[in-house]
Amino acid sequence: MTQATSPQTTRRSAARQKRSRETVELILSAAADLLEEVGFEQLSTNLICKHARLTPPALYRYFPNKYAVLKEMGERLMARQNALLQDWTLAAEDLDQLEVQIARLLEDTIRVTRETQAGGWIMRSLHATPILSDVRRQSHRIVSQALSEQVLANWPALDPAQVALANRLGVETGYALVEMVFDEPDLDQAELIQRAASMLGHNIRTLLIARSDAR
Repeated sequence: MTQATSPQTTRRSAARQKRSRETVELILSAAADLLEEVGFEQLSTNLICKHARLTPPALYRYFPNKYAVLKEMGERLMARQNALLQDWTLAAEDLDQLEVQIARLLEDTIRVTRETQAGGWIMRSLHATPILSDVRRQSHRIVSQALSEQVLANWPALDPAQVALANRLGVETGYALVEMVFDEPDLDQAELIQRAASMLGHNIRTLLIARSDAR
């Protein structure tokens, strides 16, 4: 019995020249338009070429299939979301504002996703397409690690393994909220953010309480 081979998701060549970069951006923009029109299941390289007015060889020079296109879009969105952590700090003296800080980070993540063409659909495609799931998981690992470093910088006595576990759970919860906002637009976004911030704040506070009890 032959085992099925997963489609290739690696870019075929880097776009170094201006014209090549423009072609790649045209492909990605066309794919984003189509995601919003037909969804990721109906998306195809033929549709992308038709929408971008490109020949199939022009697309295949850079992307072997639609999954490679989606992967590039997913990596770009995750990078924009992750960059928000550069301006987000968790300081020991600001612990009383923890929920407010978390809510701001969630709001900014939702904003960046909305500002990204087809941002909601890109997140759905990463979640629903098994061969692209590692893009999402790798991004979550990066965010979790960055948050853990901030927590341990402020409270070095904490157990790093417990901090890592708590932050990974928190990151998964936060991204689930972001997806819910796009999948359930009728729900109250402000209320969802407030409740999620409260849950995630409690998650971090539990670590600090456990540390105090252990003393």
